[in-house]
Amino acid sequence: MELNAYIGRAGTGKSKTIIEEIKTKMREDPLGDPIVLIAPTQNTFQLEQSFVSDESLNGSMRTEVLHFERLSYRVFQEVGGLIEQQLSKAGTEMMIYDIIQQHQSELKLYRSQVKYYGFSEKLYEQIQDFKKYAVTPQQLSDYISENDLQTRTKHKLQDIALVYKHLEDRIDGTYVSTEDSLQRFITMMDQSEWLKRAEIYIDGFHNFSTLEYQIIRSLVKCAKKVTVVLTTDGDKDMFSLFRKPSESLSHIEEIANDLNVQLHTKRFDEVYRFANSDLANLERNFNALQFEPTVANGDIAILEASGMREEINEVARRILRETREKGYRYQDIAILYRDEAYAYLMESILPQFGIPYNIDVKPSMTHHPIMEMIRSLIEVIQTNWNFDPLMRLFKTDMLSKKFKDSNYLIDILENFVLERGIYGKRWLDEKYFDIEQFRKMGLKRQQLSDEERETFERVIQMKTDVINKVMLFEENMNRATTAIEFATAFYESMEAFDLPSQLMTERDTLDFNGQHRAAEEIDQIWRGFIQTLDDLVTVFGEQTMSKSRFLELFDIGLEQLEFVMIPQTLDQVSIGTMDLAKVDNKQHVYLVGANDGVIPQTVSSSSLITDDEKKYFQEQSSIELSPTADILQMDEAFVCYIAMTRSCKQVTFSYSLMGSSGDQKEPSPFLSQIQQLFTNLEVQNIHHQHQAQPLTLMEHPHQTKIALFESLKAWLDDEIVAETWLDTYQVMRDDESLNDGLDYLLTALTYDNETVQLSESLSKELYGSTINASVSRFEGYQACPFKHFASHGLRLNERTKYKLENFDLGDIFHQVLKFISEKVNGDFKNLNQQKIHKLTVEALSEILPEIQFNLLNSTAYYRYLSQRIGAIVETTLTALKYQGNYTKFTPQRFEAGFRRKPRDNSELLAESLYTKQGIPINIRGQIDRIDTYKKGEESFVNIIDYKSSKYSGTLDLTKVYYGMQMQMMTYMDIVLQNKSRLGLTELTKPGGLLYFHVHEPRIKLAWNQLSEEKRDSEFIQSFKLSGLLNSDESVLDAFDTRLEPSYNSDIVPLGLKKDGGIKSNSKVADEDTIYKLIHHNKQNFIETASNIMDGHTEVAPMKYNQTLPCDFCSYKSVCHVDGMIDSKRYRTVDESIDPLEAVQNVVLESEDDGE
Repeated sequence: MELNAYIGRAGTGKSKTIIEEIKTKMREDPLGDPIVLIAPTQNTFQLEQSFVSDESLNGSMRTEVLHFERLSYRVFQEVGGLIEQQLSKAGTEMMIYDIIQQHQSELKLYRSQVKYYGFSEKLYEQIQDFKKYAVTPQQLSDYISENDLQTRTKHKLQDIALVYKHLEDRIDGTYVSTEDSLQRFITMMDQSEWLKRAEIYIDGFHNFSTLEYQIIRSLVKCAKKVTVVLTTDGDKDMFSLFRKPSESLSHIEEIANDLNVQLHTKRFDEVYRFANSDLANLERNFNALQFEPTVANGDIAILEASGMREEINEVARRILRETREKGYRYQDIAILYRDEAYAYLMESILPQFGIPYNIDVKPSMTHHPIMEMIRSLIEVIQTNWNFDPLMRLFKTDMLSKKFKDSNYLIDILENFVLERGIYGKRWLDEKYFDIEQFRKMGLKRQQLSDEERETFERVIQMKTDVINKVMLFEENMNRATTAIEFATAFYESMEAFDLPSQLMTERDTLDFNGQHRAAEEIDQIWRGFIQTLDDLVTVFGEQTMSKSRFLELFDIGLEQLEFVMIPQTLDQVSIGTMDLAKVDNKQHVYLVGANDGVIPQTVSSSSLITDDEKKYFQEQSSIELSPTADILQMDEAFVCYIAMTRSCKQVTFSYSLMGSSGDQKEPSPFLSQIQQLFTNLEVQNIHHQHQAQPLTLMEHPHQTKIALFESLKAWLDDEIVAETWLDTYQVMRDDESLNDGLDYLLTALTYDNETVQLSESLSKELYGSTINASVSRFEGYQACPFKHFASHGLRLNERTKYKLENFDLGDIFHQVLKFISEKVNGDFKNLNQQKIHKLTVEALSEILPEIQFNLLNSTAYYRYLSQRIGAIVETTLTALKYQGNYTKFTPQRFEAGFRRKPRDNSELLAESLYTKQGIPINIRGQIDRIDTYKKGEESFVNIIDYKSSKYSGTLDLTKVYYGMQMQMMTYMDIVLQNKSRLGLTELTKPGGLLYFHVHEPRIKLAWNQLSEEKRDSEFIQSFKLSGLLNSDESVLDAFDTRLEPSYNSDIVPLGLKKDGGIKSNSKVADEDTIYKLIHHNKQNFIETASNIMDGHTEVAPMKYNQTLPCDFCSYKSVCHVDGMIDSKRYRTVDESIDPLEAVQNVVLESEDDGE
């Protein structure tokens, strides 16, 4: 019964002394009494190594390195007494989840929280905390009844006590948690003969929990000798740097008094660790109130980076430089961080520099494809075959590995399913998955080649295979009623999927290829999956539960799983968090992310019991609980102190000025404290340093190229750049081992988004020897030659998603209006509201079902849409009725198609034009409505086009002049070529070229102006036709019969002045001008077609009215248009011209004949 305390500051050789003590005893008597070294879990590996690697010990068996829990097992092995099953964290959480579900009605404060998984985790942590500090449910209940508490606190503690008690009852006798087994260990300890002979050393802890103090106390009673090592100079002041370990020392002293044992305290004062004065000074004066600043010799550095990525890049460069210049090995270097974000950054950056590392983060298993597959499968069943989880299930490729090119097949399937809006049980419906359906994919339908047919067949095969597996799984799950049946069903389904053998094969392949880590991951996942099923069965056994409940619990279990990886090599950089730094005596330690708010960390308590409640509890019941935030706050300096004293030679602090999301950050206040210890310790700004010494950027060939090209780009842009970079380029260019990919990167510097002009033969192969085209294709070319090349040359097909988009709405309007117009034969003026409604309903029921794969009826949204279409059609008809009342024109044709060879009499003939290369241009399309009016010998024609958007429904004559809007002039030209087919007289002249805006008017009137009359006139105004009219006297009153001096028409863009002249804001032109526009439009057509056949493919969008067509172009992702590079190729036109004047220079053919 001997108790020793070894105390001293960091680096004074405490641990070294005990290790030497142990080694000496082992050498003197290899078979003597047992020696046990107790250390925190994360240090045991390192300590064991120090014994194993010492050759003089000849592998003596006398010493064991254990942590408290392993020590308890060691004793249970000897004396027995632990028959219960160990319950894992996941198992305990499931049990808590189940308890709060069952006792939901008894909870007072947390009743609404029970369905959240996270809540059972919080409860688990809180109960764990109580157990660590040896608080029983009984003590909690007593405390609640004895003290007068606030209602909220009272309810909270009652709830926790309730769950805690039920948990204890359930566990009692069958299971045991870690804390319970330690409690048991304390009672069994005195039976152990092995312990009575043992000497025990405790090292690496700064503080202990109540439970651990109870163990130490019992060890002092039972064992031969106990030695506790603490990092403290013995200063017990509340605000001392060593508050935490000093408090532990006081506890050890109490134990000694309690047991009447003399405590031998041995102080270590001489510092051995630090190889230079800088570090010794840092350790000695970090917490000193008075000190003499010394001159720094460069072994401590403080780096300032602009961002976190730059910071880690710099650390990586420095590590490479040290391994090269100072002969350090990777294992001599450690990086300590505190902010989680750095862990992920290092995992992505260090491999780029080829630095091997071992990081102490236990990655979660949730993102591994196998786990994703299992969890998606669960979600598919839970959400009743929702689209997203099912697609995720496919994409993990776990169930479809056996198909060749399965990833490609899955992509096709996804495109198809998105386009068809397949969800729920439609996956099972054969009629959706038929080869013919696949043929219709995308916007452009083509014939299937044999190869494509075969691919689509494989897609269908794969889909059926996977869906059958899901069905099988669902059936199996539906049969089960108890936990054990569910678990069996789950496992049997996986067997049926052939998953175990598939995974084992995969694992062996990976191992064979040397990818041991990936192979180990598969092993751990499979074990984790089985473990979770076992946990469920252990906890719930024969208990009946619903399927959804089982799946929920199982999901909670899976979410807890983590990978535990053993380092793959010995020589690697250790990366750890500052709080649990398990690194010692490194040559160089980097502390990254030394920002304010990270170190010292603002501690916020996330536990269920608030700090105030804890304090009150501790005062009233004299039970100690885990430390509160304000106490942890005081220990922050100690965390920093421990972290920076882990190195023997060099320490580098670094911080960044900007967070990952662009937020501003401040350096840690500890840094200015450290700076004050030295007269010349300056912060080094990484960026400035690189500018001054470019060579510091060059450590790794790949990373150097990145910096090199940034500098060359700057040099090309005439910025000042260090000459070094130009030399670097030459060196890298001439060195075989460095110039990999250099030429390719060079192209980026002068990259110009240029396209190749197609040769004549290639144009012909792409576009054919005749051009069959619609007007919009030519307008598209005018907007941008590349767009035309992508859509009509390469015929690129964009993935289409299933929804009723605006272009479809336009289609539907056209069809519905055509249907109704033909029903009433164009006689709109005799309709009334009932007729309009009846016709609309009839038309919709006729036309809607045929639209787009009959998907319209599928959801409420579409039902709403069809009602909305109905409403728009009705308002449109009402407007057409009004317009029909006051015009002399009568509708003649609806949706009149035109082409080079009309298929029947209803189609119009379009004569071919010829390009400069002599290639025929065949125009085809359809005119929405043709109205005619006869007056004596003369006939006049109106062209009317329905548009569903205001923007496209305006005739911009400037655009017409430059060939950017060809539709109206082309239509008029075709109608005038087809007088006889339309039954018109020889003297047929153009009337109006008009757009009709199909919409549901939203009338903007203030309440006080809302009269029936006002509303009607607003309504009619909103349907007013826009475009261009013939100013011929004889036709004006045909457009609007009410025309008279000082009258403005509400049907067409026309108004008369008092003297009967035409108002200047009317959109009119004389007949001659209209003919000239038509002729000029033909020339534009020929010009455009000739350019297409010349093979122009430039990324040269037309900038008009300050806007580019690129905003709505779906080929942006193909051409990568970029204002910085491409703006020099943008085309513009002179927008200030008056098109009606400009067009007067056009010479009409008939005038040539006359001369």
